[in-house]
Amino acid sequence: MTASSAAVAPRLSPGSPSTFVQAMPRFEPRPLDPARLRPRRTAFSFPSSISKHWLAGSPVQSHFFNAINLFVVSFEDFMARVMRARLPNLEEPDFARQIRGFMGQESTHSFVHAKYLQNLKAQGYQIEGYLNASEHIFSQWFERRLGSRISVATIAGFEHLTALLGEIILSSRMLESAEPVMKEMWEWHAAEEIEHKALAFELLKATSGSFLLRMLGALLGALVVAGFIGVGMVMLLRQDGVLWSKRTWRDLKTLLFGPTRMAVRAVSIFLEYFRPGFHPNQRDTYALAEEVFRQQATK
Repeated sequence: MTASSAAVAPRLSPGSPSTFVQAMPRFEPRPLDPARLRPRRTAFSFPSSISKHWLAGSPVQSHFFNAINLFVVSFEDFMARVMRARLPNLEEPDFARQIRGFMGQESTHSFVHAKYLQNLKAQGYQIEGYLNASEHIFSQWFERRLGSRISVATIAGFEHLTALLGEIILSSRMLESAEPVMKEMWEWHAAEEIEHKALAFELLKATSGSFLLRMLGALLGALVVAGFIGVGMVMLLRQDGVLWSKRTWRDLKTLLFGPTRMAVRAVSIFLEYFRPGFHPNQRDTYALAEEVFRQQATK
């Protein structure tokens, strides 16, 4: 089946035998195309039936992803603003087009994750303070105080981390037991992170060739990911009343050091960024993203 014909087969709408309705997949099943980035159309909706612990019934595993959802909206909006400000400085039209496509994908991520925040609020989680704090940190502290060059370096470091998380998530199939809409949302996001994994790095190279700036950005990116996920998980687990339960700490150990080997693999891949000759495309991970889009095309 080709990408252009990959939508769900048309069906008759009730009471209108002559009218066909095209069922919209949750995300457009367009094949991977790192050389021509464009945002995919999405139709995600998050029913109230989604449980609090939607991944394997585990508060730890579910809130690992929920914690990412909490801060990623603000960070992706921050990325779009920083990159938009850099566009006039880009001399190559093709590269500028790629950056616009990257911005479009990140804006779509922000839109979808913002929709899911409403579910967390409806489930009773008190998250407004966290959301306001993350918005303030990215818009005021990073964007205004640290400036454009450090912000671009932080984005490049952050994108290396999201690409490695996407690689671990997809290669370990850790979302297999998730509720279907959550599985599709996170696999779509992970696949697009892999698809555009080189763009922020290339933007940093176009902004500055400083190796020290790249290292600083890697450390700040790691601080953003580890800090916001950690604080978000603690907040959500505390509100669930299970922060100090034995199961929570057992599940956390399994998440980090169990079958996915997330902590070990994440550190190993992260350290590759510190090699002077590093480039994101040196890791052959596109097949993982291709599989996500191929599976969507066959639904």
